[in-house]
Amino acid sequence: MKDFLVLQIEPSTCCTLRCPTCPRTAFAQHWENRHLPMDQLHRILPLAARAEMVQIQGWGEPLCHPSIAAIVEAIQQTGTRCALTTNGSLLDEKRSRNLLTAGLSQLTVSVSGATQETHAALRPPSDLSAIMKNIRRFRELAKESGAACQLTLSFLQQDKNIHELAAVVAMAREYKMDDCLAINATYLPTPDHERQYVRPGLGTKWAGLRALWTSIRKAQNYISARVQPVEQAVCANDPLQCVFVGADGSVSPCIFLQLPLKPGCSGHPPFAIMGNLFEEEFDTLWNHTLYGQFREAFQVRRDFHEDLYKGIDNCSEGRRRLLEAPAIEKTFFDKHPVPQSCRACAKMNGL
Repeated sequence: MKDFLVLQIEPSTCCTLRCPTCPRTAFAQHWENRHLPMDQLHRILPLAARAEMVQIQGWGEPLCHPSIAAIVEAIQQTGTRCALTTNGSLLDEKRSRNLLTAGLSQLTVSVSGATQETHAALRPPSDLSAIMKNIRRFRELAKESGAACQLTLSFLQQDKNIHELAAVVAMAREYKMDDCLAINATYLPTPDHERQYVRPGLGTKWAGLRALWTSIRKAQNYISARVQPVEQAVCANDPLQCVFVGADGSVSPCIFLQLPLKPGCSGHPPFAIMGNLFEEEFDTLWNHTLYGQFREAFQVRRDFHEDLYKGIDNCSEGRRRLLEAPAIEKTFFDKHPVPQSCRACAKMNGL
């Protein structure tokens, strides 16, 4: 049994794209471009060995790091599975071969459309056809080398592209992806970002149903994203079981609570940085009062949720308890809110 479910590592804050949904674009003049220093990787590897999965993904494009394959290989050698998420633009033959040789367990390629027009508008100056060719070559190289690397196509659904959701599912099948998933643009630090978010409604519901039907008809594994907000006891980024380490060594409960901004930048979203792994031992940070209080706010909510729904049977009494539970839970959540830095996050509403 490992100590953590996921350790998320940010290898780079650099990127070749200018996505309107990304804070890197919104805070461009305040952004710090940097790579994870290889001479500090040894500080992260013991923590990687304690996680079920290491997710290589941050506010930049991981493939911008010149030694990304070496990072993957070092993580794999700790005995922990390593996954990487990319926008696919830099996934050339050399990088593909190096990642497969390094033993990458899972590769997720993120797109924002099923057509070049839509994708390029939301991920300028990205070329969707080139990305899909990169995916096809990666799969062919994996088959040729006998590497077991799971391939996932991730769709960042927004108000401007939700109509292409079903086509993305079909595209995943065409390119023989193991999985296809939809995710929301949930990091909304500015009004412009909020306007990108997909809203509940008839059009969104119909798009979701068409995507589901397409996945059934084409036998494509597909995971949909919630669009109707429902407050959660603990968000999907679960600070009780997950840890984020930035490219500069900063430790945070969640990627959304840490942005690589220059000192003195005002108007940014709330931060929750618990220390620096390049300067202190992780257990010192984890056991610090600041980190402990942050986690405790979520722990009491999770404990209450589990107790509330425990032992509910399929009977009249069980159905009564099930109907009453949401109101009881909401009252408890109102009295036991999450930390201030998390209260405006869409992830807390399951989005």
